[in-house]
Amino acid sequence: MSPSPEEKARHIDQAKENLGEAREALKSGVTDALEAGAAAAKEARAELDEKLQGLLDQGRGMLGQAEDLIRSKPLASFGIAFAAGYLVAALTRRK
Repeated sequence: MSPSPEEKARHIDQAKENLGEAREALKSGVTDALEAGAAAAKEARAELDEKLQGLLDQGRGMLGQAEDLIRSKPLASFGIAFAAGYLVAALTRRK
């Protein structure tokens, strides 16, 4: 025996209601996931910015140390630079 037209209409209405609830749940889940992703990206960016700043500070410190060493021992610095240049030239000439 097939369902009556009233039962069919009730089933269709119930299916529409279920689909609407599922759609709302899906939208809510997607929104939550997007917000969580954005928060994680913001946190990662802040962490990377902090690490970058630390590396830049460390690089400036090393550059300052190198400048101090060059000023305190100019002949030794010139000799090291000359030797390094000679080595690079010798390595790039050989094929």
